[in-house]
Amino acid sequence: MKKIFFTIICSVLLIVCSFGVFVPQKANAEETFNITSKSALLYDAKSGTVIYEKNSDKRLPIASMTKLASLLIIFEEMEKGSFNEETLVRVSKHSAETEGSSAFLDEGSEYKVGDLIMTIIVASANDSTVAMAEKVAGSEDDFVKLMNKKAEELELENTSFINSTGLTAIDHYSSARDIAKIYTEICDNAIYKKYSKIWMTQLVHPSGRKTDIVNTNKLIRSFDGCDSGKTGFTNDAGYCLASSATRGGMRLVSVVIGAVDSKTRFEETAKMFNFGFNNYENKQVFSKYKEVGKYDVVNGLKTEAIVYPENDFVKFLKKGEKFDYKIECRVDDIKAPKRAGDRVGKLYVLDNNNVVIYEDYLVVNENLQKITIGDILKKIYKVFN
Repeated sequence: MKKIFFTIICSVLLIVCSFGVFVPQKANAEETFNITSKSALLYDAKSGTVIYEKNSDKRLPIASMTKLASLLIIFEEMEKGSFNEETLVRVSKHSAETEGSSAFLDEGSEYKVGDLIMTIIVASANDSTVAMAEKVAGSEDDFVKLMNKKAEELELENTSFINSTGLTAIDHYSSARDIAKIYTEICDNAIYKKYSKIWMTQLVHPSGRKTDIVNTNKLIRSFDGCDSGKTGFTNDAGYCLASSATRGGMRLVSVVIGAVDSKTRFEETAKMFNFGFNNYENKQVFSKYKEVGKYDVVNGLKTEAIVYPENDFVKFLKKGEKFDYKIECRVDDIKAPKRAGDRVGKLYVLDNNNVVIYEDYLVVNENLQKITIGDILKKIYKVFN
Protein backbone atom coordinates (compact mmCIF):
# COMPACT_ATOMS: atom_id res chain seq x y z
CA MET A 1 0.00 0.00 0.00
CA LYS A 2 2.80 2.38 0.94
CA LYS A 3 4.54 1.48 -2.29
CA ILE A 4 1.45 2.35 -4.36
CA PHE A 5 0.98 5.67 -2.51
CA PHE A 6 4.65 6.58 -3.05
CA THR A 7 4.32 5.79 -6.77
CA ILE A 8 1.26 8.10 -7.08
CA ILE A 9 3.02 10.97 -5.32
CA CYS A 10 6.05 10.63 -7.55
CA SER A 11 3.87 10.63 -10.65
CA VAL A 12 2.11 13.84 -9.56
CA LEU A 13 5.44 15.56 -8.83
CA LEU A 14 6.75 14.50 -12.22
CA ILE A 15 3.74 16.02 -13.98
CA VAL A 16 4.08 19.29 -12.02
CA CYS A 17 7.79 19.53 -12.80
CA SER A 18 7.19 18.80 -16.46
CA PHE A 19 4.52 21.45 -17.01
CA GLY A 20 5.51 23.99 -14.37
CA VAL A 21 3.72 25.08 -11.22
CA PHE A 22 0.43 26.87 -11.89
CA VAL A 23 0.33 30.33 -10.31
CA PRO A 24 -3.02 32.20 -10.56
CA GLN A 25 -2.68 35.56 -12.30
CA LYS A 26 -5.02 38.52 -12.10
CA ALA A 27 -6.91 38.74 -15.34
CA ASN A 28 -7.12 41.76 -17.58
CA ALA A 29 -10.50 43.47 -17.71
CA GLU A 30 -11.11 42.11 -21.22
CA GLU A 31 -10.65 38.56 -19.92
CA THR A 32 -12.86 39.11 -16.89
CA PHE A 33 -16.04 40.47 -18.44
CA ASN A 34 -17.57 41.38 -21.74
CA ILE A 35 -18.96 44.87 -22.27
CA THR A 36 -21.71 44.85 -24.89
CA SER A 37 -22.34 48.60 -24.90
CA LYS A 38 -21.09 50.50 -27.94
CA SER A 39 -18.51 52.39 -25.91
CA ALA A 40 -17.17 52.26 -22.36
CA LEU A 41 -14.41 53.64 -20.16
CA LEU A 42 -13.25 53.02 -16.59
CA TYR A 43 -10.50 55.10 -15.04
CA ASP A 44 -9.02 56.25 -11.77
CA ALA A 45 -9.99 59.87 -11.12
CA LYS A 46 -6.89 60.88 -9.14
CA SER A 47 -4.18 59.52 -11.42
CA GLY A 48 -6.16 59.56 -14.67
CA THR A 49 -5.12 55.95 -15.30
CA VAL A 50 -7.42 54.13 -17.73
CA ILE A 51 -8.28 50.65 -16.43
CA TYR A 52 -10.61 49.56 -19.22
CA GLU A 53 -11.81 51.08 -22.47
CA LYS A 54 -13.86 50.12 -25.49
CA ASN A 55 -14.26 52.55 -28.40
CA SER A 56 -13.59 55.30 -25.86
CA ASP A 57 -12.85 57.96 -28.51
CA LYS A 58 -15.72 57.08 -30.83
CA ARG A 59 -18.13 59.95 -31.50
CA LEU A 60 -21.61 58.91 -30.42
CA PRO A 61 -24.91 60.49 -29.34
CA ILE A 62 -24.80 60.88 -25.55
CA ALA A 63 -28.38 61.87 -24.68
CA SER A 64 -28.76 63.49 -21.23
CA MET A 65 -25.13 62.99 -20.23
CA THR A 66 -24.91 66.32 -22.07
CA LYS A 67 -26.23 67.89 -18.87
CA LEU A 68 -22.86 67.26 -17.20
CA ALA A 69 -21.42 69.98 -19.44
CA SER A 70 -24.42 72.21 -18.72
CA LEU A 71 -23.89 71.78 -14.98
CA LEU A 72 -20.21 72.58 -15.35
CA ILE A 73 -21.05 75.95 -16.94
CA ILE A 74 -23.69 76.65 -14.27
CA PHE A 75 -21.30 75.86 -11.41
CA GLU A 76 -18.58 78.06 -12.90
CA GLU A 77 -21.02 80.98 -13.07
CA MET A 78 -21.95 80.41 -9.44
CA GLU A 79 -18.27 80.43 -8.48
CA LYS A 80 -17.97 83.81 -10.21
CA GLY A 81 -20.79 85.09 -7.98
CA SER A 82 -23.28 85.58 -10.83
CA PHE A 83 -26.02 83.97 -8.72
CA ASN A 84 -26.52 81.51 -5.86
CA GLU A 85 -28.91 78.75 -4.89
CA GLU A 86 -31.46 81.24 -3.53
CA THR A 87 -31.59 83.31 -6.72
CA LEU A 88 -34.96 83.18 -8.46
CA VAL A 89 -35.28 82.17 -12.12
CA ARG A 90 -38.38 82.95 -14.17
CA VAL A 91 -39.43 80.06 -16.40
CA SER A 92 -39.94 81.01 -20.05
CA LYS A 93 -42.39 79.46 -22.48
CA HIS A 94 -39.46 77.88 -24.35
CA SER A 95 -38.08 76.17 -21.24
CA ALA A 96 -41.49 75.04 -19.93
CA GLU A 97 -42.33 73.43 -23.25
CA THR A 98 -39.02 71.58 -23.68
CA GLU A 99 -39.75 67.96 -24.56
CA GLY A 100 -38.35 64.91 -22.81
CA SER A 101 -37.74 64.30 -19.10
CA SER A 102 -39.25 67.11 -17.09
CA ALA A 103 -39.76 68.68 -13.67
CA PHE A 104 -43.08 70.03 -15.00
CA LEU A 105 -42.17 73.65 -14.35
CA ASP A 106 -44.90 76.29 -14.54
CA GLU A 107 -44.39 78.86 -17.29
CA GLY A 108 -43.98 82.35 -15.85
CA SER A 109 -43.31 81.13 -12.32
CA GLU A 110 -40.08 81.79 -10.44
CA TYR A 111 -38.02 78.93 -9.04
CA LYS A 112 -34.91 78.91 -6.87
CA VAL A 113 -31.66 78.06 -8.65
CA GLY A 114 -31.03 75.32 -6.06
CA ASP A 115 -34.33 73.62 -6.87
CA LEU A 116 -33.67 73.73 -10.60
CA ILE A 117 -30.17 72.30 -10.17
CA MET A 118 -31.55 69.55 -7.93
CA THR A 119 -34.03 68.46 -10.61
CA ILE A 120 -31.30 68.47 -13.27
CA ILE A 121 -28.98 66.28 -11.18
CA VAL A 122 -31.57 63.92 -9.73
CA ALA A 123 -34.26 63.69 -12.41
CA SER A 124 -32.44 64.89 -15.54
CA ALA A 125 -35.07 67.58 -16.07
CA ASN A 126 -34.83 69.15 -19.53
CA ASP A 127 -37.09 72.09 -18.68
CA SER A 128 -34.93 73.00 -15.67
CA THR A 129 -31.77 72.74 -17.78
CA VAL A 130 -33.10 75.14 -20.40
CA ALA A 131 -34.33 77.54 -17.70
CA MET A 132 -30.84 77.63 -16.21
CA ALA A 133 -29.25 78.00 -19.64
CA GLU A 134 -31.38 81.08 -20.23
CA LYS A 135 -30.48 82.40 -16.78
CA VAL A 136 -26.75 82.07 -17.48
CA ALA A 137 -26.54 83.24 -21.09
CA GLY A 138 -29.87 84.82 -21.99
CA SER A 139 -30.76 82.08 -24.46
CA GLU A 140 -30.12 78.38 -24.88
CA ASP A 141 -28.20 79.01 -28.12
CA ASP A 142 -25.77 81.37 -26.41
CA PHE A 143 -25.43 78.93 -23.52
CA VAL A 144 -24.47 76.16 -25.96
CA LYS A 145 -21.69 78.42 -27.26
CA LEU A 146 -20.30 78.49 -23.73
CA MET A 147 -20.51 74.69 -23.58
CA ASN A 148 -18.54 74.30 -26.80
CA LYS A 149 -15.99 76.87 -25.66
CA LYS A 150 -15.49 74.87 -22.46
CA ALA A 151 -15.08 71.69 -24.53
CA GLU A 152 -12.25 73.41 -26.41
CA GLU A 153 -10.61 74.53 -23.14
CA LEU A 154 -10.72 70.95 -21.85
CA GLU A 155 -9.28 69.74 -25.18
CA LEU A 156 -12.24 67.49 -25.87
CA GLU A 157 -11.51 66.44 -29.44
CA ASN A 158 -14.63 64.35 -29.97
CA THR A 159 -17.34 66.59 -28.55
CA SER A 160 -19.85 68.93 -30.15
CA PHE A 161 -22.97 70.38 -28.51
CA ILE A 162 -26.07 71.64 -30.31
CA ASN A 163 -28.36 71.95 -27.26
CA SER A 164 -28.08 71.96 -23.47
CA THR A 165 -30.14 68.84 -22.77
CA GLY A 166 -28.97 66.05 -25.07
CA LEU A 167 -32.07 65.82 -27.22
CA THR A 168 -31.24 64.21 -30.55
CA ALA A 169 -29.67 66.65 -33.02
CA ILE A 170 -27.32 66.38 -35.97
CA ASP A 171 -23.70 67.08 -34.93
CA HIS A 172 -24.51 66.67 -31.23
CA TYR A 173 -22.10 64.04 -29.92
CA SER A 174 -19.29 63.17 -27.54
CA SER A 175 -17.15 60.19 -26.55
CA ALA A 176 -16.72 58.10 -23.41
CA ARG A 177 -13.29 59.66 -22.76
CA ASP A 178 -14.57 63.21 -23.18
CA ILE A 179 -17.59 62.62 -20.96
CA ALA A 180 -15.30 61.18 -18.28
CA LYS A 181 -13.21 64.38 -18.40
CA ILE A 182 -16.29 66.57 -18.04
CA TYR A 183 -17.65 64.41 -15.26
CA THR A 184 -14.39 64.58 -13.32
CA GLU A 185 -14.57 68.39 -13.46
CA ILE A 186 -17.83 68.44 -11.48
CA CYS A 187 -18.00 65.30 -9.34
CA ASP A 188 -16.25 67.00 -6.39
CA ASN A 189 -18.25 70.21 -6.64
CA ALA A 190 -19.97 70.88 -3.31
CA ILE A 191 -23.34 71.72 -4.87
CA TYR A 192 -23.22 68.67 -7.12
CA LYS A 193 -22.42 66.40 -4.16
CA LYS A 194 -25.24 68.00 -2.16
CA TYR A 195 -27.84 66.62 -4.58
CA SER A 196 -26.19 63.68 -6.35
CA LYS A 197 -27.01 61.06 -3.69
CA ILE A 198 -30.67 62.00 -3.26
CA TRP A 199 -32.84 59.01 -4.14
CA MET A 200 -36.36 60.46 -3.79
CA THR A 201 -37.63 63.94 -2.97
CA GLN A 202 -40.27 66.45 -4.01
CA LEU A 203 -40.18 69.71 -5.92
CA VAL A 204 -42.63 72.18 -4.41
CA HIS A 205 -43.75 74.57 -7.14
CA PRO A 206 -44.49 78.24 -6.36
CA SER A 207 -48.20 77.42 -6.69
CA GLY A 208 -47.92 74.79 -3.95
CA ARG A 209 -48.22 71.91 -6.40
CA LYS A 210 -45.76 69.06 -5.72
CA THR A 211 -43.84 66.87 -8.17
CA ASP A 212 -42.14 63.65 -7.05
CA ILE A 213 -38.47 63.54 -8.04
CA VAL A 214 -36.71 60.15 -8.32
CA ASN A 215 -33.03 59.62 -9.11
CA THR A 216 -32.51 58.09 -12.53
CA ASN A 217 -29.25 56.44 -11.42
CA LYS A 218 -30.23 53.19 -9.66
CA LEU A 219 -26.63 52.50 -8.62
CA ILE A 220 -27.01 55.18 -5.94
CA ARG A 221 -29.05 52.62 -4.01
CA SER A 222 -27.65 49.32 -5.23
CA PHE A 223 -23.87 49.74 -5.54
CA ASP A 224 -21.67 50.20 -2.49
CA GLY A 225 -19.69 53.41 -2.87
CA CYS A 226 -21.61 54.93 -5.78
CA ASP A 227 -21.93 58.62 -4.97
CA SER A 228 -23.22 60.17 -8.18
CA GLY A 229 -24.09 59.59 -11.80
CA LYS A 230 -25.84 60.88 -14.89
CA THR A 231 -28.05 58.71 -17.03
CA GLY A 232 -29.15 59.31 -20.59
CA PHE A 233 -31.45 57.77 -23.17
CA THR A 234 -32.67 58.51 -26.67
CA ASN A 235 -33.42 56.11 -29.48
CA ASP A 236 -30.22 57.19 -31.23
CA ALA A 237 -27.97 57.13 -28.17
CA GLY A 238 -29.32 54.01 -26.50
CA TYR A 239 -28.95 53.72 -22.74
CA CYS A 240 -26.06 55.70 -21.26
CA LEU A 241 -24.55 56.27 -17.84
CA ALA A 242 -21.64 58.24 -16.42
CA SER A 243 -21.07 57.36 -12.79
CA SER A 244 -18.63 57.61 -9.91
CA ALA A 245 -17.89 55.30 -6.98
CA THR A 246 -15.46 55.69 -4.09
CA ARG A 247 -13.99 53.07 -1.80
CA GLY A 248 -10.96 53.30 0.46
CA GLY A 249 -10.08 56.74 -0.82
CA MET A 250 -10.04 55.62 -4.46
CA ARG A 251 -12.55 57.20 -6.83
CA LEU A 252 -13.36 55.40 -10.07
CA VAL A 253 -15.24 57.00 -12.93
CA SER A 254 -17.17 54.91 -15.43
CA VAL A 255 -18.90 55.82 -18.68
CA VAL A 256 -21.17 53.55 -20.72
CA ILE A 257 -22.68 54.65 -24.04
CA GLY A 258 -25.16 52.75 -26.17
CA ALA A 259 -26.29 49.90 -23.91
CA VAL A 260 -29.18 47.86 -25.30
CA ASP A 261 -31.41 48.49 -22.27
CA SER A 262 -31.43 50.22 -18.90
CA LYS A 263 -30.56 47.06 -16.95
CA THR A 264 -27.45 46.48 -19.06
CA ARG A 265 -26.01 49.97 -18.50
CA PHE A 266 -26.20 49.50 -14.73
CA GLU A 267 -24.89 45.92 -14.80
CA GLU A 268 -21.95 46.78 -17.04
CA THR A 269 -21.06 49.82 -14.95
CA ALA A 270 -21.13 47.68 -11.80
CA LYS A 271 -18.92 45.07 -13.50
CA MET A 272 -16.32 47.69 -14.32
CA PHE A 273 -16.42 49.21 -10.85
CA ASN A 274 -16.04 45.81 -9.19
CA PHE A 275 -13.08 44.94 -11.40
CA GLY A 276 -11.38 48.22 -10.57
CA PHE A 277 -11.87 48.00 -6.81
CA ASN A 278 -10.95 44.30 -6.66
CA ASN A 279 -7.70 44.66 -8.59
CA TYR A 280 -6.29 48.14 -7.97
CA GLU A 281 -5.53 50.62 -5.20
CA ASN A 282 -4.14 54.10 -4.67
CA LYS A 283 -0.99 54.57 -2.61
CA GLN A 284 -0.39 58.08 -1.29
CA VAL A 285 3.29 58.90 -1.82
CA PHE A 286 3.12 62.29 -0.15
CA SER A 287 0.52 64.74 1.13
CA LYS A 288 0.25 68.48 0.71
CA TYR A 289 -0.37 68.61 4.47
CA LYS A 290 2.90 66.87 5.42
CA GLU A 291 6.12 68.87 5.54
CA VAL A 292 9.12 67.79 3.50
CA GLY A 293 11.66 69.92 5.34
CA LYS A 294 12.70 73.15 7.01
CA TYR A 295 14.83 75.71 5.18
CA ASP A 296 16.62 78.96 6.07
CA VAL A 297 14.89 82.25 5.37
CA VAL A 298 16.91 85.16 4.02
CA ASN A 299 16.12 88.52 5.67
CA GLY A 300 13.19 86.97 7.52
CA LEU A 301 11.80 87.73 10.94
CA LYS A 302 11.61 83.94 11.23
CA THR A 303 14.84 82.20 10.38
CA GLU A 304 13.26 78.95 9.20
CA ALA A 305 10.37 78.10 6.89
CA ILE A 306 8.46 74.82 6.74
CA VAL A 307 8.01 73.65 3.17
CA TYR A 308 5.19 71.48 1.80
CA PRO A 309 4.26 69.99 -1.58
CA GLU A 310 1.65 72.04 -3.40
CA ASN A 311 -0.45 68.92 -4.14
CA ASP A 312 -1.02 65.35 -3.01
CA PHE A 313 0.66 62.65 -5.07
CA VAL A 314 -1.13 59.32 -5.34
CA LYS A 315 0.30 56.37 -7.26
CA PHE A 316 -2.22 54.05 -8.89
CA LEU A 317 -1.11 50.42 -8.49
CA LYS A 318 -2.28 46.87 -8.93
CA LYS A 319 -3.01 45.36 -5.53
CA GLY A 320 0.15 43.84 -4.12
CA GLU A 321 2.38 45.71 -6.58
CA LYS A 322 5.50 47.22 -5.02
CA PHE A 323 6.39 50.82 -5.73
CA ASP A 324 10.01 51.82 -5.09
CA TYR A 325 10.85 55.50 -5.32
CA LYS A 326 12.87 58.32 -3.84
CA ILE A 327 12.13 62.01 -3.41
CA GLU A 328 14.42 64.95 -4.16
CA CYS A 329 13.71 68.54 -3.15
CA ARG A 330 15.32 71.55 -4.81
CA VAL A 331 14.57 74.71 -2.87
CA ASP A 332 15.44 78.22 -4.01
CA ASP A 333 16.77 80.84 -1.61
CA ILE A 334 13.71 81.73 0.46
CA LYS A 335 13.79 85.49 0.71
CA ALA A 336 11.26 87.30 2.90
CA PRO A 337 8.64 88.52 2.51
CA LYS A 338 6.59 85.50 1.40
CA ARG A 339 2.91 84.66 1.58
CA ALA A 340 1.52 81.30 2.58
CA GLY A 341 1.29 79.24 -0.59
CA ASP A 342 4.13 81.00 -2.42
CA ARG A 343 6.27 78.62 -4.45
CA VAL A 344 9.88 78.26 -3.32
CA GLY A 345 11.15 75.23 -5.24
CA LYS A 346 10.28 71.87 -6.74
CA LEU A 347 9.89 68.31 -5.58
CA TYR A 348 10.76 65.33 -7.77
CA VAL A 349 9.76 61.68 -7.46
CA LEU A 350 12.28 59.34 -9.09
CA ASP A 351 12.10 55.62 -9.85
CA ASN A 352 14.90 53.06 -9.35
CA ASN A 353 16.56 54.23 -12.56
CA ASN A 354 16.58 57.86 -11.36
CA VAL A 355 13.97 58.78 -13.93
CA VAL A 356 11.60 61.56 -12.83
CA ILE A 357 8.06 60.15 -12.80
CA TYR A 358 6.35 63.08 -11.07
CA GLU A 359 7.17 66.63 -10.09
CA ASP A 360 5.43 69.26 -8.02
CA TYR A 361 6.02 72.72 -6.63
CA LEU A 362 7.12 73.29 -3.04
CA VAL A 363 5.38 76.03 -1.07
CA VAL A 364 5.69 77.74 2.31
CA ASN A 365 2.82 77.17 4.72
CA GLU A 366 2.73 80.58 6.39
CA ASN A 367 3.39 84.26 5.80
CA LEU A 368 7.05 85.18 6.24
CA GLN A 369 7.68 88.77 7.23
CA LYS A 370 10.81 90.65 6.29
CA ILE A 371 12.94 91.61 9.26
CA THR A 372 13.19 95.33 9.97
CA ILE A 373 15.81 97.45 11.75
CA GLY A 374 13.39 97.69 14.66
CA ASP A 375 13.22 93.90 14.87
CA ILE A 376 17.01 93.70 14.88
CA LEU A 377 17.25 96.27 17.67
CA LYS A 378 14.70 94.31 19.72
CA LYS A 379 16.79 91.16 19.37
CA ILE A 380 19.94 93.01 20.44
CA TYR A 381 18.08 94.43 23.43
CA LYS A 382 16.95 90.96 24.52
CA VAL A 383 20.51 89.65 24.31
CA PHE A 384 21.85 92.29 26.70
CA ASN A 385 18.89 92.41 29.09
